[in-house]
Amino acid sequence: MPRQVCILRFSRMMALFMWFPFCAIAQEPQDAPTLRPGDNPSILFVASAPGTEKDESGKPALASLDPVAFFVGSEIRGCATAHPAPGEDYVPKATIQTLNRAYTAGRRYPLWWGGAPWGEAEAVNSCIDGSDGDYLDLVGCFRLHPDSANHAAPADFKGTVWTGKAAGASHTALRVKANSEERAILLRAASAVYAAHHVRVAPASIHAGIVWKVQLQTRHTALAGSSLVQLASAKPKTFYSYRIFLVIEESNGSYAPVLTHFHRATIPLESIADLPKPGEVLDEENDADKEVFLDNFPLFPSETDAITSEHTYYESWSYSIYRRNGTNYQLIYTGCGGGT
Repeated sequence: MPRQVCILRFSRMMALFMWFPFCAIAQEPQDAPTLRPGDNPSILFVASAPGTEKDESGKPALASLDPVAFFVGSEIRGCATAHPAPGEDYVPKATIQTLNRAYTAGRRYPLWWGGAPWGEAEAVNSCIDGSDGDYLDLVGCFRLHPDSANHAAPADFKGTVWTGKAAGASHTALRVKANSEERAILLRAASAVYAAHHVRVAPASIHAGIVWKVQLQTRHTALAGSSLVQLASAKPKTFYSYRIFLVIEESNGSYAPVLTHFHRATIPLESIADLPKPGEVLDEENDADKEVFLDNFPLFPSETDAITSEHTYYESWSYSIYRRNGTNYQLIYTGCGGGT
């Protein structure tokens, strides 16, 4: 599963299918370097609506922008140093200074959602949490302003902000929850991918979260979702947990995987007196890597939309960026985020 390279607080219609499961498997990227003094990067953020949260005064909370990655020319930079030298900070001062400039009150950035413009994000202030010397959050507090074609952001809104050169959309916005037929298509696809990893499971036995229907390129529908299978191992009182982050794309009436990221965790049951009941989901605790689809965005000019995902681990989180390479997506970066 992805290494937690930038966790910032270290103290604490039944369609047919074409299957090419192994060539679509994401490969782990190398650790990204951090910003250096003098860098003037473009920043990729995930924008999140506040939902029903309240601030300390009881008023509705502001939206947040959380950095995903920095881009200096063609190079990707992360937020934190995975293995700092003695006396070196995990989060360089250049990172904090760059973000605080981006969070200057009144600054506005184009806000995207579903691969197309959605509105603007207006900076209110920096909300970086580093009061005790360790950085738990690197977010800025913002207001989200939809354009004339959109309504106020729903509670579960997750969009994209890019501070670099203006991007051009190749298709209209599309991001809706899949219907039951589309969900069944993704589950059958997941079953085939699990089988390629020697995990035999019927689609009906797969646990799945939200399945999103999106467009990564014009005139091609894609389905994106995450699934979970937990099976007993040959070792007594031990289960294996298998997770797949999967994107399949339609072409000429058939769906094929374009992104497959496979995670496996071991769950010892020494402290559990009874074996789990059928269908029960066990807690993976420290080994959890729950990866979900966030958004797609034309990050690289003249290419199919890049895909961003969010990993949540035990009390921490990070983000991944996938870039199209031929017919499949390649994992090029995992980092930023935060946690204990």
